[in-house]
Amino acid sequence: MRIRLVVQRYGPELLGGAERHAALMAGLLAPHHDVEVWTTTAGDYHQWARAYPAGPGEVEGVRVRRFEITRGRAPGWSVLSELLHDGFEAAAFARLPPAIRNAFAARVRAWPEPLQEQFIRGQGPIAPELVSELAAGDFDRVLFVTYLYPTTYDGLAVVDPARARVVPTLHDEPPAYLPAFGRRLGRATLLCSTDSERQLVRRLYPDQSIETRLLGYGIDVPPDLPPDDRTRDPFLLYAGRVDPQKGSLELLDWYAALRRVDPDPPRLVLIGESPSSLPRLPGLEARGFVDEKTKRALMRRALAFVHPSPYESLGIVALEAMAARTPLLVNAATDALVEHCRRGKAGLWVRDGAEFCLAVDRLRRSPELAGTLGAAGRRYVTEEYSLAAYERRLLGEFPPS
Repeated sequence: MRIRLVVQRYGPELLGGAERHAALMAGLLAPHHDVEVWTTTAGDYHQWARAYPAGPGEVEGVRVRRFEITRGRAPGWSVLSELLHDGFEAAAFARLPPAIRNAFAARVRAWPEPLQEQFIRGQGPIAPELVSELAAGDFDRVLFVTYLYPTTYDGLAVVDPARARVVPTLHDEPPAYLPAFGRRLGRATLLCSTDSERQLVRRLYPDQSIETRLLGYGIDVPPDLPPDDRTRDPFLLYAGRVDPQKGSLELLDWYAALRRVDPDPPRLVLIGESPSSLPRLPGLEARGFVDEKTKRALMRRALAFVHPSPYESLGIVALEAMAARTPLLVNAATDALVEHCRRGKAGLWVRDGAEFCLAVDRLRRSPELAGTLGAAGRRYVTEEYSLAAYERRLLGEFPPS
């Protein structure tokens, strides 16, 4: 089967969820099919600055073809973004009461289609040659990764719907409410990461008949090592960007609240990309990027893995933490993360700083609860999100001849 996998940027050093998922699928499909990744020359996802040469190449044994970008982010796009968000901070949108969210959805649905497309294309990247190659149709399937960018939106317009598949990485954020996305996604079969993502498709686009299937994700589940003693020098762990859209700034507020009520709180350890202007909080440690071995060791030792993001369609690092027998402590506004906690019986979910303080206190006072949550999370990931389980589902969707 000739499969073209389309993603807005691609490379082993790119750590975004969509890019990681694209690389995982390409690597698993390549031994069985004629697979080529079609992507752009971009390295960043803000201005889409050129980081790679155009043309054919290879990344980790997978053929890759990069297309030139004729325009990155459009001048003035930020004005449209502010108009769409209507004054809501990115992290605050997920906590809006249903009545306000419904009013927001009604307002966005009234946007004229040209304005919607101006927003979608204005964020970039625009790669006309990629779209022209898709229109030529020299393939059996096209697998688009993430719904948000013009590489998917414009590509779906020129591909036979019977041959189009999309891994949408859809989450409950303001752009997803634009009806133009629903109409375009209706030209494909969606391969979703969680059941909550499938439900979100139906909620956001009730007027569209969109076929969804559960694909999930796959992680390399490490050997089952017993967790270190979490009562000795306890700490909470966060992994990812310190960014409002990831809820990490809200987490810092929650941690400050914890320090006000707990005379001896656990430390908060941040790993990943952090700005130099973090607040000076006692007990806060920003370690920056760490290697995989160090990350897994920290997960085994942590009292809980905190995932405060209000916008997630899956939560890869949460799966990795569960595989390490670490309880989750997640944002209640994120259906996908709450789904992991509920179905996996693997963690607790909180809405604000007060509930965060109560949850941390509960885990500290009950090591037995932490152990039970950790063991259940490990079982859940092994059964549903291991590489073997994921590969079976993926090859069921793209069966070898």
